[in-house]
Amino acid sequence: TSLRATATTVGRGTQEQRDIPQSVTIVTERLMEDRQVDTLNEALKLMGGISFLAAEGGEQDIRLRGFSMSGDIYVDTLHDPGFYDRDTFNFDRVELLRGSASMLFGRGSTGGVVNQVSKQAFLDDASNVNFTVGNDGFLRFVGDFNIQTGETSALRINLMRNTADGNGNFIDKEGVALNYRWGIGKSDEFYAGFFYLNNNNGINYGL
Repeated sequence: TSLRATATTVGRGTQEQRDIPQSVTIVTERLMEDRQVDTLNEALKLMGGISFLAAEGGEQDIRLRGFSMSGDIYVDTLHDPGFYDRDTFNFDRVELLRGSASMLFGRGSTGGVVNQVSKQAFLDDASNVNFTVGNDGFLRFVGDFNIQTGETSALRINLMRNTADGNGNFIDKEGVALNYRWGIGKSDEFYAGFFYLNNNNGINYGL
């Protein structure tokens, strides 16, 4: 059941996906692992109605239903305005809401909204380590560690390191994400998060 999501937070609060009166597509963490998806762009390519336009500096203009949605990308329903290579190492799921973004998020395009949902700590001890090796010196390490610190509290740590060099088109990035939740299962629940991502990727501008 982890391949299919039944609830979503893109509608401003947790709701059943069937109760959203618009088209919602969700790519779960399990699906991203099965497809070896490493970036937000690769996750969006699993959805219909998405196209990409090449821009300067290796950036990509994301189009949904023909409309640019560079200003309609969110993290946990908070606006994420930066043009950068978003890595999936801290994604629990990626939610795509098709339709007018202004209905729920204020000023926005008529294409829709992409919401990146961060991983949350949970009441258990668990760990997952993944190594990927490929050609052109591709090396990727992802670590996901969850530590239960009390009856109603837990800490989750996500680590990422990725390098490669394909004739000048090199990858050099690292990331750390921390999430501490307390009051889990109680009427009042809180969490604090920290996210760090450093991209030093190189682009070959020659033919």
